[in-house]
Amino acid sequence: MKGLFFFKTLFTNRDKIMIKKTKYLSQTERESGRKYFYKYAGWNGVGFSFLGNTTVYLLAILYGASNTQLGYISSVIYITGISLLFYTRLFNGKSIKSVGLTAWFIRGLVCLGYLALPLLQGQAAVFLILTIYTLFCITRTIGVAVNQNIQKMISTSRTRGEVVMTASTRNNTAGIFSRIFSYIVTITSFASELTELLFLQLLGIISNTIAVIVFKKIPSREKIEHTPGRHVGKLFIENMNLSRERRMLIVRWGSAGIQILSGMTIPFLRKYAGFSAPMIFLYSIVITLAAITGALIIRPFADRLGSRPFILPVVVMTGGVFIVWMFADPSRNMEFFYILGFFTVMLQNILVLLSSRLFIQAIPEEDSISFTSMDVFVTSILAFFLGFLGGYLADFSGENPLPYLNIYGLTFSIAVFLCVIIMITAIHFEEKGSASLKKTWTMIFSIDHLKTFMDINRLNTYNSTVKRKSLILSLGYTGSSLANDEIRQIFLQPLSPERGEIIKTLFEKKRPQLIPELIREASEVHSFNRQEAIFALGSYPTKNVEELLIALMQDPDSRTASNAAKSLARIGNKDQYQVAYQRFLKEERGSLREDLNYLVSFHHFDPGGKWLECLFSDETIKNGEIYTQNFITLIARQKNMNPPLGWIFQKNNDIQGEGMSILLDETREMELFFSNQEWLYKCFIEDKYTLIWEWCQSVLKENKSAGPSIPIMKSIQDFNRESADPTNTLAVVFFSYHILNTEEVFD
Repeated sequence: MKGLFFFKTLFTNRDKIMIKKTKYLSQTERESGRKYFYKYAGWNGVGFSFLGNTTVYLLAILYGASNTQLGYISSVIYITGISLLFYTRLFNGKSIKSVGLTAWFIRGLVCLGYLALPLLQGQAAVFLILTIYTLFCITRTIGVAVNQNIQKMISTSRTRGEVVMTASTRNNTAGIFSRIFSYIVTITSFASELTELLFLQLLGIISNTIAVIVFKKIPSREKIEHTPGRHVGKLFIENMNLSRERRMLIVRWGSAGIQILSGMTIPFLRKYAGFSAPMIFLYSIVITLAAITGALIIRPFADRLGSRPFILPVVVMTGGVFIVWMFADPSRNMEFFYILGFFTVMLQNILVLLSSRLFIQAIPEEDSISFTSMDVFVTSILAFFLGFLGGYLADFSGENPLPYLNIYGLTFSIAVFLCVIIMITAIHFEEKGSASLKKTWTMIFSIDHLKTFMDINRLNTYNSTVKRKSLILSLGYTGSSLANDEIRQIFLQPLSPERGEIIKTLFEKKRPQLIPELIREASEVHSFNRQEAIFALGSYPTKNVEELLIALMQDPDSRTASNAAKSLARIGNKDQYQVAYQRFLKEERGSLREDLNYLVSFHHFDPGGKWLECLFSDETIKNGEIYTQNFITLIARQKNMNPPLGWIFQKNNDIQGEGMSILLDETREMELFFSNQEWLYKCFIEDKYTLIWEWCQSVLKENKSAGPSIPIMKSIQDFNRESADPTNTLAVVFFSYHILNTEEVFD
């Protein structure tokens, strides 16, 4: 009884039973997470552009900050990573999302401290700015560590690059609007520069709060785990002893260093190139557009080709633009610096995104927080060093000018040095599944290859049936070899809606590399696209294909056998003609598709053979006019007869008698038809089809007795005139004219 009670209770309360879930998200949760993460990235982009280093640079410069202090502002966003030394220990067991929410909220809250600036002067104000911005960066650092784990949780290896780059694009795109607004605010000069900058900070706090609200909706069950003994130092040593991880982290940290130093372009332009605050905000808009452009350029390629093929060429170009910065004359016009800044940030952002993709892939399933903390900690040490070194070198150059170099020339030379380090590392770097450097850049510099690659990328993102079909056709007919791999993947996908369309293209656009896939598809009895594959094999005259088609001609399914006969004839095999012809005679006529398949095969096997006697046979006529029109039109088309018989049928189907009128106009060159034109038309209009048949049989008997047209003539002569109808009557006049006019069409 207790057992019965247990089961009764179990099923009565089944809706209350909860299946315990792991920390990993379901597909639905990942999709929901990506949706909210992208929204969060957008609001964060708005908030950070108001609260971030551009506004802080301008505030600090307004109060007379030195180059060293400006270098600290450039690097403090990374320096605060030192705080992650205590991250896992302090928040052990806490929800990752809760920690991120709290950190992001406090990040905005501390910025209220800038409201005290009107009460201060000089270095006291600079000290307050540096203190508040440091607190801002500490809380932001904790949030960034959470973000990296969230991105890993809401993506898979297949979508990781897309998630990283889409989030970056959303962040920068949203930031564009706030920077445009900042430009408008500062250029209108509605108040003092300090008031305008503080107003922008308040807008940033509001946007940051909205970002927190959106972030709260992202699903996450992961908790922060602290593993005793797995501290930052140990993780650093472990990863430095692994060649792949070591090289990946060097690229990662080198890219971060370049990003830090590229931030020094803003104080260079403000202090030495004479840029006003509005011009600086305009510059920030330009470089944000550059960051978006970089993300859009690399996004289609990263997941399919990997990061490795792009890192080396991109870092070489990045080094080149920093060399230009080293020697740039501050008196150059602002357009020059806008263009230079655009290419600098575009290349630098591509490099950062590629290294971020590698890093997120390398985050381990266990100790993920410790691993990201180690990364941020090392980046902070690097930032501390680079920030102060960059600022010091700028101050040093100001006191001790160097020939040819501008005052920030030595500062930018560090970025060139980092590019060299990354370049040396990238040469020996290996990434699983990435394309070779040669293959990648051969593709990029080939318009055909590049178009094919973009079509493949769009095919994986579009949901519209019409757009996908258009892309499939483009993919099927392209001359690029890149299409082969994608088509092969389509073959491997069960019940692929595109497989049938792509197989059809393989008949016209030959791809011998895909013969094994076609053979596999054609061999499977239950294959969804078996008939399309058998049809496509008619373009590949190889021994394996021939053997398969011969075997398929014995298939009990008439459609399969007739299709195989058609393809076998097309590849030049004539030995199986009698086998196909005998099966055609034995099977009951009426299945139009199979019968037309056999007609095509007979035309290739024996163009003028006995099979043409079926043209007006009882088996053909008894299946009705629609069947007969298709059957006879195919034979006429195979013989290249003009005018097209199908067009004549079309006109007559529209208006009774129109087809005969057109046909008789075409036959006027022959006295025999011209003299009987009115009579033939009248008989046709009055439904006297037997008289027309009698006339055709008579004139053929009188004027032709031999030649290649004998099979068709025999079919006409043996026809039972009582079965005459508009379709076969039009056809007999058509064929009689061609038989009497020339023998060539029947050769």
